[in-house]
Amino acid sequence: MRKILTMAAMFAAMAGLFAGCSKDDEGGKRPDMPTIELAGASIDQPQEMVQDMTVQVNVAAPGKIEELTISIDSPFLTDEMLAMVGLSRSFSLANPASADVAEGLASLGLPVGDAVLGQTALSIDISRFVPLIMVYDQTSDHKFGVTVTDRAGQSVTKTLTLHLTESAKAAPVITLVDGDIDAVQEIQETMSVQVSVVAQGKIAGFTVQIDSPALTPEILGAIGLSETLDLVNPGSMAEVLQGLGFPVGDQVLGQSSVTFDISSLVPMIALIYNEDSDHKFALTVTDTKEQVTTKTLTFHLTAKPTLAYNDDADLWANTATVTAEHLPDGAAVQYRVKGAADWQEAELVEGDVYRLAPVWSASTNEAGLEIHTIAEGTGVFAASDYEVRVAKEGEALAVVEFKTADGDVVPNGDMSGWSKKQMTTDNVTFYPITYPNAEGENFWDSGNNMFLEQYEESGEPKIYTPLCYEEEGAAVLMPRLVLGAIFAPGNMYTGQFVYEGFSGTACFGQPYEWTARPRALKVRCKATVGTIDKVGSFDPDGASYKDQQDRSYIFVAVVDWTAQHGVSSGMTAPEGMWNPAETSSVDEGAILGYGQQIISESTGDWVEYVIPVSWYDKEAANPSSSVCSLVISCATSMRGDYLTGSSQNEMRVDDFEWVY
Repeated sequence: MRKILTMAAMFAAMAGLFAGCSKDDEGGKRPDMPTIELAGASIDQPQEMVQDMTVQVNVAAPGKIEELTISIDSPFLTDEMLAMVGLSRSFSLANPASADVAEGLASLGLPVGDAVLGQTALSIDISRFVPLIMVYDQTSDHKFGVTVTDRAGQSVTKTLTLHLTESAKAAPVITLVDGDIDAVQEIQETMSVQVSVVAQGKIAGFTVQIDSPALTPEILGAIGLSETLDLVNPGSMAEVLQGLGFPVGDQVLGQSSVTFDISSLVPMIALIYNEDSDHKFALTVTDTKEQVTTKTLTFHLTAKPTLAYNDDADLWANTATVTAEHLPDGAAVQYRVKGAADWQEAELVEGDVYRLAPVWSASTNEAGLEIHTIAEGTGVFAASDYEVRVAKEGEALAVVEFKTADGDVVPNGDMSGWSKKQMTTDNVTFYPITYPNAEGENFWDSGNNMFLEQYEESGEPKIYTPLCYEEEGAAVLMPRLVLGAIFAPGNMYTGQFVYEGFSGTACFGQPYEWTARPRALKVRCKATVGTIDKVGSFDPDGASYKDQQDRSYIFVAVVDWTAQHGVSSGMTAPEGMWNPAETSSVDEGAILGYGQQIISESTGDWVEYVIPVSWYDKEAANPSSSVCSLVISCATSMRGDYLTGSSQNEMRVDDFEWVY
């Protein structure tokens, strides 16, 4: 039945390759007779069929074609076969028997209907049908009678005889459907790989030899195959081969033609291998006359870019690395915080390793000191999701995402933990003093002391005028008059407060386990800021500040100190004053970075300040091992160390946290 279908298709293609002429009387003179010729040979002589021969029929009808018929006398193109395609041994191209017949012939590229009627010349190449006739396995003649009638009623008939000698059958032909089998085929995610085999002498053997760095003997063996596939005698491989699209056994043996589709197989190579490489399939077909044809299908795999995060984020240095392999020319590795508008370029370290690194810029602060900041969007920070891609001309070729650790927490940053600390000057009498830490913790302190806070034995306050206390879950900083005379600003800071004699010392600095460099410190604040009405007796510039607008102050400093830094004030001249925005070091060590918020007017309601950190030393190592590595300070009056400020000020602070 397959042979019948093949021959029927061949005939359908050949049937429309002829044309004729039509009658026409011009001035009563009869036109010349129609002619039918074979290009390059005599149509009256039998033509020996050989592989790749050219068969072109030329029809001329000066009187214009009225009818063109084809009659077939072939042991191969039988009545049964022709009937399967709706044809008979004789049919008309000028006037097809039905619309279905006309459509079928036209689909084969044959002239029908108006493409024939009224024409004066047609030239049709039927060479492509020769290989189909040559499938027939006996020496034989195949005759095509062509009759053309013009509009003057003149008719001519010629018979084209194609002679097939069985011994002349060509060796098997292996082709790639819609492609060049000798050309290298690029492996694509979606591709068409259909192989056609025509063996006029019928297939006796068919093997496939695999040469592929991906399809190794180990890989093939794991799925029950080997490097040599015998499609005629597949043995235990039959089921696997059929599942991959190969014909096996009787689907191959004795067949005159075979077409198989491995379009789903070839792209699978890219799923198990990702190196620039060639993968070869040598197809060898042997026919019953022991004629052998070998064609090698070569598939090239261009490795796709790959990208992997190396899980090495250094959140103090603000770096991380990725490994990017197989980058095409012109491609770049880029990163961004997930969802950000702009991509940043990663820098090549060595080999295939790229670093995501901060871009620093330098400037000078108001004190004339050089400071450094990290450009927005660059570097790798805590508590962030990052996207990294290999991109070329804006198109992402590979993408990887990673999330960094959450970063650090400011102890008691939400001001929820409060307790009492015992304060004494003689180690005999102890006073419970309001303390901005949970029981057992000591991160924060303030200038609260026994002259501002005393209690009856019952616990009732006898004096309760603390500089720092809790109200509604926030820290309240309030200036006071100590002993009714000495002005003290409200304050709270990381460190310890020591009171001796008539002076207190604020010891700034706490050890802090940094895991990540912050961009900024965020804090909620509600402030009332008045005019300066108190001037300290030891303030050398106090007179110039009287009646001027006061300023409240919050600052943060990342430090590398060997000890706490003390600032003393009270009944004696103040000592140790420092401002991290005006110096990059103190006696105890370096100030690595700082941020400050100066509040020069009342806020009315709560506001959220994000205080950026600028860095004096951008190359400094993580100072976590230092005795002191963090200072946060809040004061109702910026000049409070000199006991100068507004007695009307008030500051409420809450929710300290790092911004990354």
